[in-house]
Amino acid sequence: MTYFNKNMPSGVFKWRGANKWLLMLLLISSNQLIAKDINLATAINLMLKENPSLKIFELRKRSLDGAQYTAGLNPEIEMGLEAENFLGSNPYTAFDQSELTVSVSSVIELGGKKDARKNFASTKYGLLDAQRKINSLDLISELTDSFIDALATQERIKLAEESVRLSEDIYESVKRKAKAGAISDVEVKRSFASLKQAQLTLKGEQSKLERQSVNLSLYWSEKQPQFSHLSGELFDFGVVKEIGQLHQNLEKSILIQALTMNQRLAESTLAVVQAESKADVNWSLGVRRIEESNDAALTAGFSIPLFKRKRNKGDLMEVEAEIDSSRAEQQIALLELYGQVNEFYSLRQAAIEKFNVLENEIIPALTHALELTKEAYLDGRYGYLEYSAARADLIQSKKSLIDTAQSILNYGVQLERITAEPIYNDTAQTQGGDS
Repeated sequence: MTYFNKNMPSGVFKWRGANKWLLMLLLISSNQLIAKDINLATAINLMLKENPSLKIFELRKRSLDGAQYTAGLNPEIEMGLEAENFLGSNPYTAFDQSELTVSVSSVIELGGKKDARKNFASTKYGLLDAQRKINSLDLISELTDSFIDALATQERIKLAEESVRLSEDIYESVKRKAKAGAISDVEVKRSFASLKQAQLTLKGEQSKLERQSVNLSLYWSEKQPQFSHLSGELFDFGVVKEIGQLHQNLEKSILIQALTMNQRLAESTLAVVQAESKADVNWSLGVRRIEESNDAALTAGFSIPLFKRKRNKGDLMEVEAEIDSSRAEQQIALLELYGQVNEFYSLRQAAIEKFNVLENEIIPALTHALELTKEAYLDGRYGYLEYSAARADLIQSKKSLIDTAQSILNYGVQLERITAEPIYNDTAQTQGGDS
């Protein structure tokens, strides 16, 4: 694009400061126009960067960093001061007979307690990562469903505009016949009411899209949408993998991985409890000052708690039960996922069959029927009710086509949420669904 020409008259365009700002504004405006369309991939990227619920996991990771640091610390060393034989009755009224002991003490951990604690903290990182992935996957699924719903509303707006045009056509035809005295004013009023109803439907769909756009932008923390149009193909469904392939992916599902991490966390807890069952050695070492003889001597001691394993038996039983429970939960969850995959896969296939019948048989037949009914109405062979019913049937079938396409895509989103992997074959993408 050429913004100026050196051969232009001097009064037409001069390259000066004010015009530089004008050019910048034009470029900015151009970029804003480009940004008015948004596709699903852009929406997901914005959400992953800006959604506050995902930032919580970074804070939780920082908390785990602190727990990991603490788990790697050795037992603390304590310093003690002990005084004996002072401020009593004769001959202990002063400090002449006192004994002062300065000592240090600590614990020698046995049974690999430190390693068990560190392993427990490390396992929490894996669980946190699995939870973050599940949260991200749920948000992506919710955003995708919302995007599909808004995309369907865009198509319904187009259909509502078509309905308004058809209603206007019928209204004009009715008015012409009424003016010629061929029909009564009752049909004019009916066609006028039908037109107004179509216009109300259009306004309702437009208002719905505005609400959906706001809800979409909230996913990436924008209170007002910076886009005006959604870019996407509502009627392009792709080809889904065979159901056997989807079943194979279930054991790798992030949902199962999270349950596996719960089991590993319980196993790490068991290792900590088992390590705690090993008694530690408490030791102390000090120097004692004896004032009466003006002498000093070393002191040393150690102690071991008795029956430590017996006292931890209840904790061991509790954690072992948690491990068995985690294994059972994995098996139950896997069966539930199999059932969900079967259900959504079957619903999607049935919806695709319905879509194909609507698109290839019902809508073409109703379109032809509307044309024939219009001709018959203008010739006086059909009345207004037949003409209006033919229009309504066609519009309703096209609306059903949009609703069915929306359901097909929503079922695909649920399948991807369950398997946590792409469900579509990279090759063999067909327009209008599975073949």
